[in-house]
Amino acid sequence: MMTTAKKTNQTKIGHLHTRSVPSRIFGWSLFGLSLVVVVVNWIEEFSSLEALPGGHSVLYLAGGVAGAAVGLWRAGVMDAKS
Repeated sequence: MMTTAKKTNQTKIGHLHTRSVPSRIFGWSLFGLSLVVVVVNWIEEFSSLEALPGGHSVLYLAGGVAGAAVGLWRAGVMDAKS
């Protein structure tokens, strides 16, 4: 008995990509540091704590969000997995 294989057309949308270990370590470290800056900035807004130079600032918030995004990108979270 002869079986015929069904031919399917598959479109490959992305490729599996794994970042290097130093890149992932740097990315997760940057993400963690950015979260710490955002949290300390938020605490400074509602208390008399002066941990960051210049005190509470919108620039710390913007820098923390941008740093977190770059950190996640360097860690490989935003890479295509399919």
